[in-house]
Amino acid sequence: MSRNIVILIAVAALAGLFSTATSQPPPAARRTVFSTLKAGQSVPLKERAGLYEVGTVDEGGPLTHKVVEIGDDYLVLKEDAGTVESRIPVTAVRAVIHVKTKGK
Repeated sequence: MSRNIVILIAVAALAGLFSTATSQPPPAARRTVFSTLKAGQSVPLKERAGLYEVGTVDEGGPLTHKVVEIGDDYLVLKEDAGTVESRIPVTAVRAVIHVKTKGK
């Protein structure tokens, strides 16, 4: 009978360990240089000295490309005409610039 009690205590302890593991909050989403961009978003793209500047504009402006795909270490943009698709590694990005023309 004491052996059954030991097994029961061991099972209860394991159940307690597994139940606390699932109650932890999920890890926060990893933030990258591209975290503020969204697929389908129109953006201007400029090349300067072999590196790219990707931008966002809250209103109007010369938006020449659309964001197709966003990875942790790359960005895929397509020209508005839809004929050229560019895969840009994060190492070739000089900056992601956000221009706000509206007041807060």
